Amino acid sequence: VASGNPFAPTFGASPPVLAGRDDILTDVGDAFDTGPAHPDYTVLFIGVRGAGKTAMLNAVEDLARERGWIVISDTASPVGLFDRLVQTVTHALVQFTEDSPRRRLTGVTAMSFGIEVEHVPRPDTQLGLRAALTELGDLLASRETGLLITLDELQSGDMDELREFGAILQHVTRREQRPIAFAGAALPQIDDTLLSDDSATFLQRCSRYDIDRLDAQASAIAIAEPIRRRNGSIDDAALRAAVEATSGYAFMVQLVGFHTWKAAADPTKGISLSEVESGITEASRRIGRLVLAPTWKGLSDIDRRFLIAMAHDEHASRLADIADRLGVNAKFAGVYRHRLINAGMIVAAGRGWVDFAHHTTRAWLRTKLPLPMP
Repeated sequence: VASGNPFAPTFGASPPVLAGRDDILTDVGDAFDTGPAHPDYTVLFIGVRGAGKTAMLNAVEDLARERGWIVISDTASPVGLFDRLVQTVTHALVQFTEDSPRRRLTGVTAMSFGIEVEHVPRPDTQLGLRAALTELGDLLASRETGLLITLDELQSGDMDELREFGAILQHVTRREQRPIAFAGAALPQIDDTLLSDDSATFLQRCSRYDIDRLDAQASAIAIAEPIRRRNGSIDDAALRAAVEATSGYAFMVQLVGFHTWKAAADPTKGISLSEVESGITEASRRIGRLVLAPTWKGLSDIDRRFLIAMAHDEHASRLADIADRLGVNAKFAGVYRHRLINAGMIVAAGRGWVDFAHHTTRAWLRTKLPLPMP
C-alpha cells in the first residue's frame, strides 16, 4: 500500500530526488575534499524563483556534514547579517569551551560533535568576524575538518554588509587558505547589482552555477523515482504528460507530482493519464498564485505591458512585434527583455525571439488580466 505523498511543493524544501544536479554536487564535493585552492570551494547558485537554488544549498550542506564539517546557514536579508554571523561563529567557539573557562575542542565527529578537550584560555566572545573565523578556521584545520557558510537570497542583502563579508572571506579562505568554504544563492537580478559592483570582487570570483530548467530526462526521474519509492507506478504516457507540464521548472515538478499523487485513486496500482491531467490542472492553478502573482507584483508597469503584449501570441514572440505593440523601438524593448529574463518570467527563444519561462504564464495572463493592446 502506498504511504504518504512523497513530493514537496514548498519553497526552500529539498525535493525527494534532486535530479539533474549530480555533476554540480560532484564538483563541490571534490572541492571540499581538495581544500581552499579548489575554485568550487566558494560557489554561487543563480536561478529564478523555484528553480531549486535553496535545494542546492541544502544538498551542499549535507555534503559538508557528511565530512564532519560545521555548517552555518543564514539568509542575506534582513539587515543584520554581519552581526548574526559574528554571534554564530563566536558561539561555535564558545560551545567548544563552555564546560570550562580553559578548554578547547580537539576532536569533532560528524553530526554528533563528539568533543575532546585540552586546557587553553576561553575565546573572546566579542571577536570581530574576521578574527573569529581566523581562530575557528585554525582550530578546524588542526583537526582536519572545516566550516561551510551558506547564504540564501543574496540579491536581497545589504550591499555594504555583503561587500565586507566578501572581503573577509577573501582573506581567511583564499589568501590564508583556512578550511572555510562558502555557498550562496541568488536570483539573476544580482548580476545587475552586487555582481556588477567593483567592490565585490570576491563574490564575482566565486564559481558560478546557473540553476536552469531540468531537461526531460531529469524531470522524468524527479517524478517517477519518488513514486516508485512509495511502491507506486506511473505509465509512460502519463509520465510524458507530467514532464511536459512542468516545463523543466523544479518547483512545478513538485507541484505536478504532489497533486498527481493526491488525485490518484491508488498509486500502487498505477497512476493513469487522467489522474496526471487532474494533477496538472491543480498544479497550474497553484503556480499562478504561488509564483506568477508574487513576481507580477514586483514588476514595473512597462514590464507588465511587455508580458501582456507577449500573451497575444500562441507561441514564442518576436521582439520586433512586441516593440510594435508597445510603440517603442527595438533597443527599448531589449532593455525590458533583459529585465524580464532576470526576473524569471521569460526566456530567450532564438535570436530576436522570446517565450514565457513557464507555459502556464500565457494562460494565467489571459485569465486574470484584460489584454488590451497598449
